Amino acid sequence: MKKMSNPVERRFRSWVMPVAIAGSLLTSSLVGQPAPTLENSPVRLSSNENAFGYTPNAKMAMMKALESGSYYNRNDVNELEALCAKKEGVTTDYILTTAGSGPLLMMTALAYAEPGANVVTTAMGYTQLVRKFEARGGDVKYAPLSEDMGYDFAALKAEIDENTKIVYICNPNNPTGVLADSGELKQFVMSIPNDILVFVDEAYLELADTNFALATCAPLAKLKKNVIVTRTFSKSYGLAGFRIGYAVAHPDILEKISVYHMGAPSYLAAIAASEAIKDKEHLATNVKNYQTVRKYVTDSFDKLGIKYAKPDGAFVYFNSGIDQQVLRDTMAENGILISGSRVSGAPESQYADWSRVSIGTKPQMDEFLSLLGGLVAKK
Repeated sequence: MKKMSNPVERRFRSWVMPVAIAGSLLTSSLVGQPAPTLENSPVRLSSNENAFGYTPNAKMAMMKALESGSYYNRNDVNELEALCAKKEGVTTDYILTTAGSGPLLMMTALAYAEPGANVVTTAMGYTQLVRKFEARGGDVKYAPLSEDMGYDFAALKAEIDENTKIVYICNPNNPTGVLADSGELKQFVMSIPNDILVFVDEAYLELADTNFALATCAPLAKLKKNVIVTRTFSKSYGLAGFRIGYAVAHPDILEKISVYHMGAPSYLAAIAASEAIKDKEHLATNVKNYQTVRKYVTDSFDKLGIKYAKPDGAFVYFNSGIDQQVLRDTMAENGILISGSRVSGAPESQYADWSRVSIGTKPQMDEFLSLLGGLVAKK
């Protein structure tokens, strides 16, 4: 295959000036605009990072706080917890902040896993909690996907037995991106026995084409003591590099998993997250950007004849008809990073031609789609 002109070099030239004046950007009109981690970074469409940037208010607030970096500044974390509690309609003892939502997945696995116990989840789902649960000596039981690559709640319930400690649901799911029907999900959650923890990971829920308030399971944490809902500031708020997230759950659950808590987020991360919650206009703009570009990608897939799962997150899961490793390698050779099939609980061969692409800016997606279209045409 003839190699295309190197997009990394083109992007490098366009980034030289911003990188050279990086210090001045802190106080310029470009505050909060997206920028690559490295001067010559490829197009990063593999890790669900937010290419649209975080609120400029967060950057300005962190700048003002830099001089106090020699102090612990616990009050900043306390303020964040209060803001999170207000957003969720709970008291602060229902909130636990961590360095991203990943630690909450790990802490929960460590707190509940033991030999002979199991966690029930869906095939083709996010695996951070279940991998740690298994490494801790527990077992994982996978339910099959529904026909639309979403959740089959009857199948999930059928996997629950006397040894089940956790039911894990990522909504929208990752990597398929499919959003569960809110009524079916909530009915399922409410039907689970009180001695089994229901963990609902809502990392991408703000980005869905649905009413967030109606879709979230967080209110159920006030009705049932066995429900935990987690959120991250990495996706819709664009704070991935700052590592901050939180859980909403009954204090008894938070006390149980807090045995493995490794400490509060940094004060700068807490400040950034607090400003992000306050800036509702910026969040709305980010969500609109995601939804607009996501539809642009699926419309383009329709024109190319590419099958995909209905996306409601920060990515699209698609069947290119090309082996996923070959596609990833070819994309990487041309300066574009995407993710592979991310198989879990299913035969790898079943998803050999599936890949996941994160949503970036429209120019980034145009570059991806241009290369993909050429590859598909040559099959």
